[in-house]
Amino acid sequence: MNILFFLTPKTDVVSLMDTDSVYTVLETLKKYRYASVPILNEAGNYVGTVKEGDLLWYIDSMKKYDLESLKEINIMEVPRRSNNDTAKIDANVEDLLGVLINQNFVPVIDDAGIFIGIVKRREVISYTYDLLKGKDQSLDDMFNKN
Repeated sequence: MNILFFLTPKTDVVSLMDTDSVYTVLETLKKYRYASVPILNEAGNYVGTVKEGDLLWYIDSMKKYDLESLKEINIMEVPRRSNNDTAKIDANVEDLLGVLINQNFVPVIDDAGIFIGIVKRREVISYTYDLLKGKDQSLDDMFNKN
């Protein structure tokens, strides 16, 4: 099955720009109550994912800060522990299962590296759960006929 079945398109994804400040990122995460958000450049390429932990460790390392200083720091200055692995648009869902164990979403890019959306772990798990639940029900029906 192609990942397009699970794709949340770019227009429906909260993302940040690589020119945003740490303050803007914090406000965005707070507003949407997200733990991580993709970062894009002006051309629309996926350049990374910022996570709450990255921000917390960075702010802690500053030892002294105020909100005004966070407005002056570009998000790309914040070290990121890891970036989310990406998938190409023509990937299969089976290829993503191992990746989704370790990240909440997989950024999907085209051949030029342009960000086109995400596949959420929750959507893949929900679909798989419904499939398994359906199989269990048909097995129950089969055994109840005897």
